[in-house]
Amino acid sequence: MHKDGAIGEVAMRGLVLGLALVLAVGPASARLWKPTPFQLAADYATITHNKGTDGRVIVSWLASPVMPGPVMSPVLDKYVVISIARSRQMPGGLTTWDDVEGVQVSDGSGQPLKELTGDAVPPVLVGLTASAEAVMRQSTQGRGKVHWGIYEAGAVNACGPGKLIVNYDGESYTYDTPIPGCAKN
Repeated sequence: MHKDGAIGEVAMRGLVLGLALVLAVGPASARLWKPTPFQLAADYATITHNKGTDGRVIVSWLASPVMPGPVMSPVLDKYVVISIARSRQMPGGLTTWDDVEGVQVSDGSGQPLKELTGDAVPPVLVGLTASAEAVMRQSTQGRGKVHWGIYEAGAVNACGPGKLIVNYDGESYTYDTPIPGCAKN
């Protein structure tokens, strides 16, 4: 397969996975039966915080065990990719989406991770997040909003010992590593 085709295929798989994680606005249901390592990782990488009348926050970490493969795995080991969506159900049933601001990401020792912007973001991650944004807009009639943050991983490794902390809106959402589903577990 041509290299660009492989990247496109990986980006499409990532897009589908990312959207599944971001759009999972329903309440958590049952546990998985005989989960695969991929399913364990995807389940752990998504945090759904039901804030009652104050809406719902969904934090997702697109870690290498969630997108295994020769193209994306090395990229996701080098960078921490976080998405955050905040939605609220209005009395008439309409869902509104808030802008997400003030996100801070750090490792287990409290060291902030360096956020990448502009040309510093690897092209494969630019394509992945842009595709996910487009699908989100289309599936929510232009109302859906997702914050994407891309950070240098530093001491954070999804399959190594440690922790990732995502601070947003007065909450500290944490991931203990190694995450379930790592081949190294």
